[in-house]
Amino acid sequence: MKRLKIILAIMLGKLLIRLSRLLGNQGSNFPGAWGLRIYPGLLREMASRIRREIVVVTGTNGKTTTSNMIAAVLREQGYSVIHNRAGANMLPGIATAFIEQNNVLGLKEFDYALLETDEATIPALLREVKPRMMLITNFFRDQLDRYGELDRIITVINESLKDQIIKLILNGDDPLSLCFTSSGAQSIAYFGFEPTRYDVLDNRESREGRFCVCCGSELDYSRYHYAQLGEYSCQNCGNRNPEIEFKGQDLELTDKIILRVKDLRLESPYQGFYNAYNILAAAAVAKSLGMSDEAIRNAIHDYRPRAGRMEEFSIDSKRVVLILVKNPIGLNQSLSAVKDDINPKSVFFALNDNAADGRDISWIWDADLENLALEEHNIRKVVCSGIRSGDIAVRFKYTGFDTSLIMIESDLEAGICDALNCPVSVIYVLSTYTALFDCRKILLKLQKRSGQHPLIQPVRGQVVD
Repeated sequence: MKRLKIILAIMLGKLLIRLSRLLGNQGSNFPGAWGLRIYPGLLREMASRIRREIVVVTGTNGKTTTSNMIAAVLREQGYSVIHNRAGANMLPGIATAFIEQNNVLGLKEFDYALLETDEATIPALLREVKPRMMLITNFFRDQLDRYGELDRIITVINESLKDQIIKLILNGDDPLSLCFTSSGAQSIAYFGFEPTRYDVLDNRESREGRFCVCCGSELDYSRYHYAQLGEYSCQNCGNRNPEIEFKGQDLELTDKIILRVKDLRLESPYQGFYNAYNILAAAAVAKSLGMSDEAIRNAIHDYRPRAGRMEEFSIDSKRVVLILVKNPIGLNQSLSAVKDDINPKSVFFALNDNAADGRDISWIWDADLENLALEEHNIRKVVCSGIRSGDIAVRFKYTGFDTSLIMIESDLEAGICDALNCPVSVIYVLSTYTALFDCRKILLKLQKRSGQHPLIQPVRGQVVD
């Protein structure tokens, strides 16, 4: 009876995946939810057939990009991998990945399972699977209505690690990572950067790790990489950055990223310091798993941005960049790419407040949008869209932008076309999670149609005044 339920769950899941994608959807959560409903132990059963190791990737920012890079390294080395690469990182999405890549009997074996996991899902996941390694990218304030304050989510993860035989890979530049030194993990390795020419001595960004996790005193920083990531110490108890095993050196940030980890030189088409951390974290995990330097170098060099992570499109000879934004630190880092681009550009911002986005949108006031309004950044139009289009328009208004440049268009496709119709060479499409895949479908459609028909849509949006 057990095997029959497993077969039925997988068959239904595969059918729902196919139907969902025929309808133009991702098919990344719904099939797994139904599979688990038919047989609740489905994930545990399929995970038991991983031959080598299960690796979990979690943290606030960078989970999808980092886990995709690690998967690319494993495949470059010739291993078979189950991976929820679409970024559906709760139990149903993880179950969908296993269903999609398994055979109907659920008996297929893989070398590795690489599971990107929402921070709040860690306890539930660890009840179903037994990973031998967990990467935690960083901790920033994110969706307070879902997660609560950071100390709560860190406590939840810490408690779930008790009695686990697991190696942790942690960000040594994030003082909040030191909360896990007493987690009971079998071993801990840290990654982080040596001083770079991009560091600052003072930082106005919100710093979640402002106080020492050991004694509560305010930390002293000798330099910041960004946000609370940097070189810190506590004058009261002596707490400071841990010994870094995987140290990023010789960092270069131009239209690509170059860095070195010991004798391994890495080059990536990504941009921004936050993506440099993703590359370093992926290399740390890959080296901890015993992957060769050649496989790591080749995989990271050839890896291209996916699904809203600096993903690029070409529409009517214009470059369009799609970027997921979900919290102040992530938005600030995304804006750095916009500001560093000297070309004339327009910005489209889709702000939703569905459950998966977080109902509380007050985070948009914590991001440093003011600097974007400077004339030197050459922004010719800002189109505000999504369910909360009016709210993001008000936020842009208070940055000091000329209000004649700000337009509200709640319809995503019409708004994207408004941004494209502006006489610019680059369009940055910023989107919260539940609007991301709709924006991506629109951009793919417009890119396919580009060159066949002129991209002209009626301008229906209203100008902010």
